Amino acid sequence: MSERSIEIPCPNCGAYMKQERVFCLRCGHRLIPITPYDLVPEDFMYPPDREGLDSLRQFAVLTPIIKEFVTNKYIRNVVPWLSRRAAKVDFSSDVGSTIMECGIILGLKALPRTYIIPDERINAFTFGSDDVQFLVLTSGLLKSLNGEELKAVVAHELGHIRCDHIVYHTLAEMLMRGVEISSSIMGIGLEALSPLFRLILLSWHRESEVSADRASLLAVGDLDVVKSMFAKLFLNLTGKGKSMDSPQENLISSLSEIFSTHPTLANRMKLLTEFYRSPEYAKARKKIATRLKFVKAFVPRCRFCGATKPITDLFCPACGRSLL
Repeated sequence: MSERSIEIPCPNCGAYMKQERVFCLRCGHRLIPITPYDLVPEDFMYPPDREGLDSLRQFAVLTPIIKEFVTNKYIRNVVPWLSRRAAKVDFSSDVGSTIMECGIILGLKALPRTYIIPDERINAFTFGSDDVQFLVLTSGLLKSLNGEELKAVVAHELGHIRCDHIVYHTLAEMLMRGVEISSSIMGIGLEALSPLFRLILLSWHRESEVSADRASLLAVGDLDVVKSMFAKLFLNLTGKGKSMDSPQENLISSLSEIFSTHPTLANRMKLLTEFYRSPEYAKARKKIATRLKFVKAFVPRCRFCGATKPITDLFCPACGRSLL
């Protein structure tokens, strides 16, 4: 019995896609449900990130206001600009394939709507809400990075989505760009909490980058690739490769890290190297390898006889064929 090309409908948009793709090429929605073999945030999240996120969620009274009046308003302003200025990425393209691969590795529920903006700077960022996420890449990024480095960048950004950073990340980016939360939106009582909330938010934002770095490393499985990617991003950010050798410069770097959204490069590399050598990393990589091995098996229909089957069954209950 020869193999058949089995297509199934996307549960979101209804388009028919080959079941082994895992994600819909049209809308990015997941075709195959999450399985126990898929990576979960607990497999790689940096503990201070998790603790900081829990602290932010304690401000429960702020959450609906942030989501509706801040995050959604921001999205409504930015998306039309992207539609005019940027090119939307087709998930069947090379860049789209990289995004899809990282989405499978990290166990995303849906792929972000992705755009490429004409900008020679090397940059990538995510924003969005719980319902819809966006990934933006610059043309300079695509020109400057090789395939594995691009995969590392994409996995970093998708790591933010997988760890449920996206709403608070969007808010943090707004605050860093000087967008104030006015009393007309927050209310006088809630405005009094904003300084404390802001401090917790920006401190957490810095820690959350470490989890995203871990996602990047897990996706490529090569510490040197991630280091190379960071070096290119860092040189682009500073415009030079000068190291900070004097005590004064090192002190300034350490102090500025407290109020920065990104740890210094040296500290990020130190933390990433520690994770690379940890049992947690080895366990997560093994989990990823197993999931990728089962991509063609974890499908709803047998590719030989077409019969419906439980997603995680490795043998078809109808024809008995192995699906590995």
